[in-house]
Amino acid sequence: MKYLDKSPFLILELLKSFSRKELKAFKQFISSSYFNTDKRVVSLYDALLGKCFNYVDLKENDLRAVYEVVFNEKTTYCTKPQRANLHRKMNLLLQLAKRFLSVEALQNNLPAQTNLLVLQMLDKKQYRLHKQFLKKAQQVSFEDLQGIEFFYYQYILSDCALRYAQITRDLSVYSLIKDTKDKLCIYFLILQLDLYLVELSFSELSSKHQIDTSVYDALQPLLKLEQIKGHPLIGIYQSIIKLLKEKEETVFHRIVEELSLYSNILPPDCLSSFYKTLVNFCVLQLRKGKTTYNAHQLSLYQIMDEKNLLLADNEIHIGSIRNIVNIGCRAKAYSWAVDMLHKYYPHLPSNLADDIKNFNLGTIAYYKKDYQQAIDYLFPLSTINLSYDINRRTIMMKAYYELDADYLETTHTLFRSFEKYIRDHKSLTSKSKTSYKNFIRTLINLYRIKHKATKMSLDGLKQKLEAQKLNSNKSWLLEKVGELE
Repeated sequence: MKYLDKSPFLILELLKSFSRKELKAFKQFISSSYFNTDKRVVSLYDALLGKCFNYVDLKENDLRAVYEVVFNEKTTYCTKPQRANLHRKMNLLLQLAKRFLSVEALQNNLPAQTNLLVLQMLDKKQYRLHKQFLKKAQQVSFEDLQGIEFFYYQYILSDCALRYAQITRDLSVYSLIKDTKDKLCIYFLILQLDLYLVELSFSELSSKHQIDTSVYDALQPLLKLEQIKGHPLIGIYQSIIKLLKEKEETVFHRIVEELSLYSNILPPDCLSSFYKTLVNFCVLQLRKGKTTYNAHQLSLYQIMDEKNLLLADNEIHIGSIRNIVNIGCRAKAYSWAVDMLHKYYPHLPSNLADDIKNFNLGTIAYYKKDYQQAIDYLFPLSTINLSYDINRRTIMMKAYYELDADYLETTHTLFRSFEKYIRDHKSLTSKSKTSYKNFIRTLINLYRIKHKATKMSLDGLKQKLEAQKLNSNKSWLLEKVGELE
C-alpha cells in the first residue's frame, strides 16, 4: 500500500519522542480551554494514540480512520479537501505540542522562571511580594539546579535585587552593582570556558578542526581578576584545558586532587562532566599505548560510583556500563566488574537490560579466557545498538580464534559474515570501515596461518599489520602473531 508524504506529519514524529508521563501531561494540556478550545484536536490526539500508529509511515487507511474519528464522518477514501482539513488539525496539534514543550521547559528552568516572574512583580509594583519571593529564592542551592545553570541563577537573583533597589532608590544599589557585575562575569567566563573545553575535546577526534583561540586569549585579563582567580570551578576549567593542551600526567593527577577537594562545593552536573572528561582523556592515552591510564580510568570510575555520578535521572548510559566492565576486566578486577554490573542493572533501559547484562557477562568471560562461556552469552543476543553489536561480533570472533583446535570452515564463514556486515553498514565512517576491515582480513589470514591452511608467511602478515595505520584490534593481533613466532 502506498505511503503518504511524511512532511506534514511532524507532529507524529514529535509525539513518538514523548515519554508516557509527557503524553499524559500533554492530553491534560490540550484538554484545558485556556490553551485549546478545539475539541476535534483532542479527538485527533486520542485517535493517533489509540490506534498505536508507528508515527512516521502513516498509510492511507490509517489516515481515513483518523479522519472518521476526528470529524465523526464516514468516508471510503480521503478526498483532497478532507485531507486538507485533517492536515490543518494536525498542524494545530503541532503548534500546541510546541507550546506544551515551552511550558514544560519553563517549569524546569528555575532561573528563567524567576527572572520572568520578578519582572512581572516589579512591573505591577508588587514590592512586598517581590521581597518575600526573593528571600525564598535565595535559599536555593546548587544541589537544586544542574551545572552551569546554578551560576546563571545566582546572577539572576543579584540582578533582580538590583532592579528592586533602583526602583526604590535603595542606597545598597552600589554594592549590588558590583555583586551583579561579578556574578555576570563568573557566569560569562564559565560559559566561554565550557565552550572552549568542548572545542578542545572534539579536536581530539579530528585533526582537521582548527581551534580558534582568540576568544580564550582575550579572556586572560578577566581570569586574572582577584574576585575571579580564586573561583574553584573556573580554576578546574583552566586546569582541564591545560591538560587537553599539554597532556601531562602531572596535570591529570592535580585535577583529580582538585575535584576531590572541591567536590562538596561544585554542582553535581559539573563534577560529573569533569570526571567524564578525564575518563575520555584516559581512553585517548590508552589508544596511544600509555597503559598506566588503565589504573587511572579504573580509579575514576570507582570515584564516580562512590559519589553517585554514574546515574542521570536514575539511569545509567548503556555505553558507560560497557566501559566500566571493560576497564575492570583489563585491570583483572573481575569481581568488581560483576558487582558493578549487578548494581547498575536496575538502572538500565528495561527493554534492553537483560541483553546488556548478558553482553557484559560474555565480555567478562572472554577476559577470563572462558571462551566457550563468552560465546554462549553473546551468540543469542538481540541487536542493542551498532556499537554493542560490533563489539559482540568482535569478541565472538576472537573467542572462536582462541577456541578452535583445528581449521573450521564455519568459523571462516563467521569471519566473512562480519566483513560483509561492516561493508554494508552505511552509518559507519570510511575510517571506521577501513579499521574493522583490516582487523577482519588480518584475523582471517592469521587463522589460516595458525592452522596451516595457507601458504602465506607469518613474517609477511606481520609486516602488513605493522604498516596499517587503521586497525580496530592491532595490539591484540600483534600479540597473537607473537604467540605463533
